[in-house]
Amino acid sequence: MSQHGAARPSDESDGRGAARGDASPAPSRDERPRPQYGEYAPEGWSWQPPADQRTSDPAPQMATPLPPPVAASARPARPVDRVITIMLLVVGVFGAAYNSFSMIVLPSTAVESARMAAAMFGSDAVPPAFTPGPAVPAAIAIGVAAQLLLLAGALVWSRARMRAGAVSWWIPLLAGVVAFIVVTIVGLIVFASDPALYEFLRSVGSPTSAP
Repeated sequence: MSQHGAARPSDESDGRGAARGDASPAPSRDERPRPQYGEYAPEGWSWQPPADQRTSDPAPQMATPLPPPVAASARPARPVDRVITIMLLVVGVFGAAYNSFSMIVLPSTAVESARMAAAMFGSDAVPPAFTPGPAVPAAIAIGVAAQLLLLAGALVWSRARMRAGAVSWWIPLLAGVVAFIVVTIVGLIVFASDPALYEFLRSVGSPTSAP
């Protein structure tokens, strides 16, 4: 066997050994959890953005808070008007109750009212009785209903104007004036329903009836 052929197995064995010696073992799997931001950073180290990426606004993504809404128009405070309006409404409640009761009992007090009117003019010729006409009950019912409607309307209207900051003291006064006119009309209807009483009141109220 030649030296070249004898050396070949040695070369092959050396190459195989070198190949086996050069092969590194497979790396072991890292069982540690995936690091979070800054978890494995050295103590005292902190990340700073590059100089060209820094801005003067520390939080540009945050929206600027909106200012609170401003009232369109401030309602003027009217404490004196409110107190006067409430007082007049309370008086109106008692006035509506008194007017309604007066109209209901008007047929039974018509003769007494005629005597008081005759005494004022110095006359004694008073009819002995009063006979109401057929329109008296309806007139009284309408008068009472008008008193209640006027009171309710004054309450609702006054409340609305006070809430709006407007002057409202004149509303109960207006309702009181209209209520007095309604009572007067109902009284005239009641007295005029009896011809004898109507003639007496007309004669007493005339200028020629004075003594």
